[in-house]
Amino acid sequence: MNATENPVPDKGAQSIKSRLQRIQSLPLSKKLELAKIANREVRAIFISEGNKQLQEAVLDSSRITVKEIIDIAKSRELSDDLLGKIATNPEWLKNYQVRLALVNNPKTPNFVSSKLMPTLRDADLKHLVKNEEISEELVAAAERVMSDRVITERATARLTPPKSQVDKTDKKAKSRYQEIRDLPVPDKVKLAMSGDKEARAILIRDSNKQVQEAVLNSPRITEAEIAAVANSRNVSDELLRKIASNREWMKNYQVRLALVNNPKTPLPVGLKIIGTLMLADLKRLSKSKGVSNVLVTTAQRNLAKKGVK
Repeated sequence: MNATENPVPDKGAQSIKSRLQRIQSLPLSKKLELAKIANREVRAIFISEGNKQLQEAVLDSSRITVKEIIDIAKSRELSDDLLGKIATNPEWLKNYQVRLALVNNPKTPNFVSSKLMPTLRDADLKHLVKNEEISEELVAAAERVMSDRVITERATARLTPPKSQVDKTDKKAKSRYQEIRDLPVPDKVKLAMSGDKEARAILIRDSNKQVQEAVLNSPRITEAEIAAVANSRNVSDELLRKIASNREWMKNYQVRLALVNNPKTPLPVGLKIIGTLMLADLKRLSKSKGVSNVLVTTAQRNLAKKGVK
């Protein structure tokens, strides 16, 4: 008998299988403890077991990755309320694939899917309406989103003057500004979410709070635009506070610098930022006459601690 007729058992595979069997046989209390520190393989097993309490412990694990969340959001093993829990985590929802997985999962609550649907690309919405697993309500919602985008694009196209008029750039810009300004609020909100940079720059100056917030919520807005808004004296302190509450935007130094130098920024926000400033910007702030004396004094104190006069 040759070696191929009598294969040598794979001890490594047997060892892994034995270990997994031991984990699966643990009492629930031990599994719940293990879910917090286990590796990805064990977390996947716990998700597949279908125990809601155990699945929730996996979602609460500090070690879980966004890649795992994408797979979990696709899973039919999760209950609707746990899928809803995924949708309450703003960090996970920043990932497009997480949102796409949730909307395509028939077990995701309809109100969650409907809320996420406007953030999906047209190509994915077209696939969604062909998904036989999702409800007719969601199919109709996807079709409405695509229809609204077409209407918005047509409205935007109407706002853009013909190329024959490009010779008068200033006049064109003024005309577009006036037309956007004259739109009803619902159309302004739609344009804020799907329009271009120029439209957002006009709409952020709109007096309607709902329109301004729609600009910040636009999936197309860039960090450079956010820095410009943070620097603006024409926006409300509430809008500046909203910018400061976004962790991703606050990682951008120019956004923080703009906020701390804006006299309309709420004082507690400015005080939190001071400690993150570069030395040159801290010096400028310590001599600024355009911000609160409290900020100036705090900047001076920080410089003194660094031994800078």
